[in-house]
Amino acid sequence: MAFMLKINGTPHEVDVDGDTPLLWVLRDVLGMTGTKFGCGQALCGACTGMTTSTPPCRAMSADAAPISASALRSSHAAGV
Repeated sequence: MAFMLKINGTPHEVDVDGDTPLLWVLRDVLGMTGTKFGCGQALCGACTGMTTSTPPCRAMSADAAPISASALRSSHAAGV
């Protein structure tokens, strides 16, 4: 399933299953390793990304396809 993600102001077209966790799309598909795999349960906050909607998105537990409707700001932009 191909869709667009707007991350840190830049559109990215990705072709992954819609239920692929956003964390894996950011890290493995787009090479944005600033978002971390922490506890694996989206509890510690390491996988947090800010979206245009509230609350912040936990990339470990969020499917990538629904996020495509929002703009995402990951820690990758800060060089973390």
